[in-house]
Amino acid sequence: MAPEHTVATALDNGNGRPVAADDGGNEESRAARAYRALEEQIVTLRLAPGAAITENRLAALLEMGRTPIREAIQRLAWEGLVTIRPRLGILVADINPGDFGRVLDARHALELLLTGAAAHLASRTERDRLADCARAMRDAAARGDVEDFMRQDKTFDEIVAVAACNPFAARVVAPLQTHSRRFWFRYFGETDLNSAAWHHMELMQAIADGDVAAARGKADDLMHYLRRQAMTLASTGIQAPVSAS
Repeated sequence: MAPEHTVATALDNGNGRPVAADDGGNEESRAARAYRALEEQIVTLRLAPGAAITENRLAALLEMGRTPIREAIQRLAWEGLVTIRPRLGILVADINPGDFGRVLDARHALELLLTGAAAHLASRTERDRLADCARAMRDAAARGDVEDFMRQDKTFDEIVAVAACNPFAARVVAPLQTHSRRFWFRYFGETDLNSAAWHHMELMQAIADGDVAAARGKADDLMHYLRRQAMTLASTGIQAPVSAS
């Protein structure tokens, strides 16, 4: 498994480039780790749509105190992945297949903006990390390891978020990317892994090569690939999974 790189896109090092979360033991880094872990649990449906959860349960699951868990939950609520109901607890958001296309409508132009900027502005280190991520994604697809593929996809999005030097666009698109991963994992992860990996690796190569036009073109191809999947969901009338009790 490739190392995870959590991006604290709200921070800035003074040159417009978001900085990665600290690996130390402070509350901020613990909250970032809690968020990353809970986001993965929601995307991969280990925390099922509609499931009722509590801070105590999540603190025990992640072996963390309640403060970073609470901060992570607040961020997840802002992103629409959980709903906080006073006196009733926390509910994982349901998943509605019809919403996939709406998520992509909001995401499409931002992806072209960020990937083009990343191709132009990425550092040598960031381009090398993209190459590493592409190899890890290829290996995950070859093993049929959908969850590791999702981790590499998250890492890819984080590298681009930093390399593009536009924390405003990065903050807007991040929850849309998470919702997209959740839809894709639920409805296509077991059947379309190789095609998804190919589209992502083509895009990563274009960014790593510094080819702005190609990067934007490959991002557009990826978005249209996902839109075709969204249209498949809409046309087949697949129902959302039953909410957990």
